[in-house]
Amino acid sequence: MLVIPLVSLVALWGFAATITTSESLKLLDISTLYQAIGVPADKLARSVQREHLLSAEYLATGSAEARSLLADQRRIADDDRQELRSRSGADDAQNAMSAPMKARYSDVMAAADELDDLRQDVDARRIDLVTLGQRYSWLPTAMIALINSMTLSNNVELYQQSRSLTSIGLAEDHMTREIALASGLLLVNSRWEESERRAFTQLAAKREFLFEQGMLELEPDLRAPFEKLLVSDAYRQFQRMESRIVGGAIGPDLTHAAWRQVAQDVDKAFRAAIDVGGEALAFRGEPAAIGTFVRAGVAGVLGLVAVILSLFVSWRAAGAISRELGGLRSAAQELAEVRLPRVVERLRRGEKVDVATEAPELEPPGTTAEVRDVAYAFSAVQHTAVDAAVDQARLRESVGQALRNLARRSQGLLQRQLKLLDAMQRQTEDSAALEDLFRLDHLTTRMRRHAEGLIVLSGGTPGRTHRNPVPVAETLQGAVAEVEDYPRVRVYPMPEVALNGSAVTDLIHLFAELLENATTYSPPHTEVSVRGEAVAKGFAVEVEDRGLGLPAADIEAINRRLASPPEFNLADTDRLGLVVVGRLATRHGVKVELRPSPFGGTTAIVLIPAAVLAPEAVLEGAGA
Repeated sequence: MLVIPLVSLVALWGFAATITTSESLKLLDISTLYQAIGVPADKLARSVQREHLLSAEYLATGSAEARSLLADQRRIADDDRQELRSRSGADDAQNAMSAPMKARYSDVMAAADELDDLRQDVDARRIDLVTLGQRYSWLPTAMIALINSMTLSNNVELYQQSRSLTSIGLAEDHMTREIALASGLLLVNSRWEESERRAFTQLAAKREFLFEQGMLELEPDLRAPFEKLLVSDAYRQFQRMESRIVGGAIGPDLTHAAWRQVAQDVDKAFRAAIDVGGEALAFRGEPAAIGTFVRAGVAGVLGLVAVILSLFVSWRAAGAISRELGGLRSAAQELAEVRLPRVVERLRRGEKVDVATEAPELEPPGTTAEVRDVAYAFSAVQHTAVDAAVDQARLRESVGQALRNLARRSQGLLQRQLKLLDAMQRQTEDSAALEDLFRLDHLTTRMRRHAEGLIVLSGGTPGRTHRNPVPVAETLQGAVAEVEDYPRVRVYPMPEVALNGSAVTDLIHLFAELLENATTYSPPHTEVSVRGEAVAKGFAVEVEDRGLGLPAADIEAINRRLASPPEFNLADTDRLGLVVVGRLATRHGVKVELRPSPFGGTTAIVLIPAAVLAPEAVLEGAGA
C-alpha cells in the first residue's frame, strides 16, 4: 500500500533532479567546449582562410615568391590543426561533447585531413579558382555545424545569440572566399570568366544575406562591434569595390594591391568583432549555469529532505499498521484454527458450552480505527459462528433425541410382537400357518434391526444385551437370520471362539448390515460366503460376495468412512448401513475394511480385537 507511491515519489524526484542537474552541467560545459574546441578551431579556420588566399595567388602567378609564402602559411595551418586535434582530444573536451557533437567533430577532423589532398592539387596546379574556393569551404562549413551543435537548444537566449553569431561568422567566411577569388584574378589582370564572376556574385550575395540575418536577432551589446564595422571607411570601400566587380566595371584603379589592402582591413575588423561577441556569449552561459545549478541544488536538497521525511513517516506508519495487522492476523488464525474447532468438537461430544467464555471478543491490537473495526467484525463473526454451532448442536441433539424416542418405541413394540409371534409358533400345528408365522417373525426381526440402526445413528445404544459369552458362529447365524435373502448366505465352519456378551448385540447388527449389502449388490443366484479364523490380534471374519464389485475410488472412500464415521446428516441417506457399521465398529474397537474379491465382487474384512473375545474357559463353562 505504501511501497508503490514511495517508490514513485523517489523515482520522480530522481528524474527531476537528474534532468535539472544535467542541463546545468551542460551549461557549464559550454565554456569548456569553447576553450578546448572553439578557440583552436577558430584559429585553424583563420589559418586556412589565409592559406586559401595565398593558394589562389599561387595558382594565378606560379611564382617562387607566392610558393614560399604559401609554404610558410601551410606550416602555420598544420600547427593550428595539430593544436586543435590535441586540445579537442583531451578527456574533459570529449566528455563534454554529446553524441551529435562528436559526430560533427568527426566531420571537422575529416575536413581538416582533406587539406592534404587539396594541397597536392594546388601544387600540381590542376584546380581552378572557383573549385579552390568550394573545397576550402568544407572545413569552415563543418566547423559552423560543430559550433551550432555545441549550443544548448533548450536555452532560448543562448541559442538565438549563438545562431546569430554563427550566421555572421559564416558571412565572414564567404567574404574571405570573395577576397581569395578576386585576389587571384586581379593579380594577373586577366579577363574574368562568366563562371568566376557568377561565383563571386553568389558569394557576395550570400555574405550580405547571412550578415543581415545575423544582425536581426543579435542583442545590442553583441551588435555594437558589427554596427561600428558597417560604418567604417574600410567596409564601405570594400562594398564599393565588391559592387564594381559584380557589375563588371573593374577599371585600372581597382588593382590587386588596393583590393588586398582594403580586404585585409575589413577582415581584421570583422574578425575582431566576431571574437568579442564569441567570448561574451561563451562566458555568458557560466553565470546562468551556476544560478540554475544552485536553484537545482536547493530544489534537489529540499526534495530529498521531503522524500526522506516521507519515507520515515511512512515507514513508521506502515510498521505500526503492519504490527497491528499482524496481531489481528494471529488472533484470527487462533480463532479459526484453534478456538472454533475446539468449541465445535466439544459441541459434537454433547458438552455444554458457554459462548461468552469460549468466544471472548478479540482485543484490538492497536489504535488504528480501521484495525479496531476489523477486530470488532471478527468478534461478531466469532459470536455468530459459535452461536450457530451451538444452535446446530442443539438441533442435532433434539433430532437425535426425537429419533431415539421413536426408535425405542418401535423397538419395544417390535419386541412385544416377536414374543407374541414366538408364542403363536409354539401353539400352531398347521405347517402352512407356521411357515407364515416364521416369515412374519423374520420380517419383524429385520424391522427391529432397522429400529436399532436408527438408535445407533442418533447416538444411542440398542439396549439389548447378553449376559453370557456367545460363540462367533452363533453370532454370525444370528446376523444371517436378520437378512432378507438369508438362504444365499453360507457360514463356513470356524474355530470355537466366543464374544463377550456386552458386544454380541452390536456385532450381530454389524454383520447383518454387511450381509444385507452383500446380498443386495450381488446376483440372486450367487453365494455370500462367511469365513472366520483366529489371528494374532484377535479374530478375523470375511464376508465375500460375487457381485460386480466397486471402483477403487469408492472402496477407498467407504474405508475412510468406516475408519472415521462422519456425523449423521439427515440430508445424506445413502448407505446408512455403512454408517451404522462404522459407529458400531468404533464403539468396540473393531476394524472393518473393504477389498476387491478375487471373484469380482467385494470382500468385507472384520477384525475383532482380543479385548472383545471371551476367554476359552468361560466359553467351556458356558457350553457346560
